[in-house]
Amino acid sequence: VNDECARLYHTSKRAESDHPGLPPLTRYAIALARYMQHPIREYAALGRDISSISFDPHQHLIPMDKLLKYLETSIVDMVNLVGVDINDAAQDSYTANLLPYVCGLGPRKAAQMLKVISQNGGEVINRADLAGDVERQIKPAASPVVWVNCASFIMITFADVEQEGPEADYLDNTRIHPEDYDLARKIAADALELDEEDVKAEVDEFGPSAVVRRLVKEDQQDKVNDLVLEQYAEQLEKQMSQRKRATLETIRAELISPYEELRHNFQDLGTEQIFTMLTGETGKSLVEGMVVPVSVRRTFPTYLDVRLDCGVEGGIGENEYPEEVVRRQLQPREVWSMGQTIQAKITFLDRRKLTAQLTLRENEMRNPYKRTYDHGLDEWDAELEARDKKEARKVIDASSGRAQRVIKHPLFRPFNSAQAVEFLGPQSRGDCVIRPSSKGPDHLAVTWKVHEGVFQHIDVLELDKENEFSVGRVLRVGGKWSYTDLDELIVLHVKAMAKKVEEMMGDERYQSGSRQQTEQWLTTYTEANPKRSMYAFCLNAKYPGYFYLCFKAGQNAPLANWPVKVIPNAFELRGNKYPDMRALKNGFKLLFSNQGPGGQQNGVPRR
Repeated sequence: VNDECARLYHTSKRAESDHPGLPPLTRYAIALARYMQHPIREYAALGRDISSISFDPHQHLIPMDKLLKYLETSIVDMVNLVGVDINDAAQDSYTANLLPYVCGLGPRKAAQMLKVISQNGGEVINRADLAGDVERQIKPAASPVVWVNCASFIMITFADVEQEGPEADYLDNTRIHPEDYDLARKIAADALELDEEDVKAEVDEFGPSAVVRRLVKEDQQDKVNDLVLEQYAEQLEKQMSQRKRATLETIRAELISPYEELRHNFQDLGTEQIFTMLTGETGKSLVEGMVVPVSVRRTFPTYLDVRLDCGVEGGIGENEYPEEVVRRQLQPREVWSMGQTIQAKITFLDRRKLTAQLTLRENEMRNPYKRTYDHGLDEWDAELEARDKKEARKVIDASSGRAQRVIKHPLFRPFNSAQAVEFLGPQSRGDCVIRPSSKGPDHLAVTWKVHEGVFQHIDVLELDKENEFSVGRVLRVGGKWSYTDLDELIVLHVKAMAKKVEEMMGDERYQSGSRQQTEQWLTTYTEANPKRSMYAFCLNAKYPGYFYLCFKAGQNAPLANWPVKVIPNAFELRGNKYPDMRALKNGFKLLFSNQGPGGQQNGVPRR
């Protein structure tokens, strides 16, 4: 079954309050069971959180208030279609969540109604009791106007109150409005072919709806179909000037099957729906031909075991390795490490088994999937699009003489480098902006904040551009890294480097001062510990994206430093890549023991 409500519920504060002693997985199972029993009740209980469920792939384009308004309208329609058992609502808080969606009510009036019902004894015998009864000392739970508006959508299960005798009314178990009860009783009497004396005798003994009770008890509801309702409608229109043709049809249907289920039949989920439920991906967001980031899980001589971000298991055979790897006959473990994120192109996707086959061949990677948009004849104004493109070409940047680029992305700003630095100054480390590049229309620049007062400018080469103003389908950085869109570039390149900067600055060997201050600290340390070596890292403010690895191999050894470059998901030291700080420090000690600070053999600095 669809688990969208269960996923929202099992980690919510409401779940903790309802089941404080149960683990999240058990709460998830409970929510699934509740959904199977009564789906609309689970949706109604979500409140504003219902906007987190994706009913349409484009709903994020609608303002939140407008989206919530129409989702609420849909719930109102369905709640009034199936009705609300008022006695269940008075005893069960989950059913009570439906009451505010009943026509004529709302959160305040629904709460007041439940409060008064509780004061009246906690049970409603018939719909009329909701309007109050002075003789029986029953307080009104709704005003006359509210009662008229909501009465036919509030039901009272007849089997639950039948023992109350004449006070219980079978028609309260139907969609028939109390204003039309007399019509329903007349139709029931005619179906049973009772004359006025027989009807009066039944009513005197068993109450106003005695005839309807008899019709149901004798299982004679089908006789209602023998009546000619057109004649009833004509008489009502002539005698009382009331048009009741549709109402009469409703009465006939409700007498035969009270509150008949009018919703669509429950359907099992299809492969696409199950795939979306388990991965969060749709038939448009993940398709064959797309270039996606994958995480390497295991490496084998002839096979790479990978996983997509959405959880789909993938494999890359040796025939799909990059040409350079094949030409140099490299082993996969020499090229890729466990946990490394790489770009790969989907060649086959099995949505039923949640598996995929991918390729790393460069000729395939250069041709990623391109989504085509088919517009109907009346859905797209091609002439207006052409005029907009023509006008865009006329927008000239007076300072540079180049066409001013406008890119629809939340991080894009029409800044130069100085403006980008000023904009990012008060923001957090790792924040960035995308801006036009001075290198021409086939380049973009990304400026990101490395540290206070330190900003790195990244040149992005755009390849496979549809036109001068569009963003390239392939975005290449430094001639090494390629991405398919700006979001991917930000996450897998900029944010990945920012994460490594955070890792470096959080390490015990990092010094927050300048290189001179770090070297002074090393000198002081080795003077206090003459037989020990020491090393430390510090920021290289002159070259953003680099750090100094400063070291001193003993009291009498000279100070030295090696540059450490931050790259996506790794550190680079003397041409070697290290995935984390531990590997970097171990790699440094190995290099130092083999080469020394200037190439000669030397001792290893202390860890």
